[in-house]
Amino acid sequence: MRTIKIIYFFFTLLVVTSCSRDDDSPSGNNAVATRTVMVYMAANNSLASDAYTNLNQMEEGFTGIDGKLIVYARIFGQEPKIYEIVHDTSPDIKSKVLKKYGDHNSSDPAVMKMIFDDMKSLAPANSYGAILWSHATNWVPANLGQLKTRSFGDDNSKSMDVQQLKSALPANLDFLIFDACSMASVEVLYELRNVAPYILASPTEVLSVGMPYHQIGRLLYTPDVKTGLTETAKAYVEYYRQKSGLEQSATFSVIDTKQLPLLAQETKKLLQNNPDVIAKISRTGVQRLDLDPNTPISAYDYIDMLDKYFPQEQLVSVKNALSKTVVYKANTPNFLGKPITAFSGLSCYIPVEGEAYLAPFYKTLSWSQDSAYGMLLRW
Repeated sequence: MRTIKIIYFFFTLLVVTSCSRDDDSPSGNNAVATRTVMVYMAANNSLASDAYTNLNQMEEGFTGIDGKLIVYARIFGQEPKIYEIVHDTSPDIKSKVLKKYGDHNSSDPAVMKMIFDDMKSLAPANSYGAILWSHATNWVPANLGQLKTRSFGDDNSKSMDVQQLKSALPANLDFLIFDACSMASVEVLYELRNVAPYILASPTEVLSVGMPYHQIGRLLYTPDVKTGLTETAKAYVEYYRQKSGLEQSATFSVIDTKQLPLLAQETKKLLQNNPDVIAKISRTGVQRLDLDPNTPISAYDYIDMLDKYFPQEQLVSVKNALSKTVVYKANTPNFLGKPITAFSGLSCYIPVEGEAYLAPFYKTLSWSQDSAYGMLLRW
């Protein structure tokens, strides 16, 4: 999920009409762009007002850019649309409407796949990046019992699992960004390791206003993807460092997904060589990275967990693999007023007996299998 700072359940007439400009014709420019960034904005939920804020920021920041910014917006109270973002500094949404849809579920993997296909068709490019914008709660399955869980998305309380998300994302992405909570976990990232060579995500929650699009617009079009995402992460965390109080809360990690198999391999060696340690692992004293009390599933700093239970000399290979995997990480000193004293850039799940009902699903995750992390599932 995104951490909700302020929730607007009702919108003024001004906000609703600001998005009423209809232009069903294509932009008229079908030339292949250098890069198209595609935003999948699933906001048929409590984030609707933040969606308008971010759309305005995108328009403000879209100037002097060699590329296109295409946004699918499924916003509460509005029909789903695909916009081509144009520069504008007014409070209205002035971007071109390239396509409209009838009512549908944006958390349906088939719908997501269709939308990305449409966005690629409407804005062909030599390079593609994608931003997933919505609620999210890490690796957990959707709508788990009484918990309001989802790996990604929230459309009228419907969502999708991480495996479904993987099947819905387009091929040949140069990068993937999560403007959504808790998706920089080893479980999620490993599941999506073949989707894009680089992923930018947060292991903690994300404040509801999300990324400062008016400040990072040009960075998304940096020719070198690794450099562009690193600068985006720096700008994001610095944006929140300048705030005060509980709003001074941000974490971001740039992941080289090609290195994730090495991390899994070294983790597997560590766990299999220390079976006696497995039974001792607990959550006590490990840095938590689920820092909003409303987050339904716990997450812990990956390396801090290992540091607490394994000899340092046995962690050298794992930490070397991690340094290749997490190419950049940054955080504010506190998140929602709680200190972050250990931050490796990745979160992990630490199983406990009281959550044994999660084990069957967790065992289906590729990370659980390839890293031997499933050994921790003792119940």
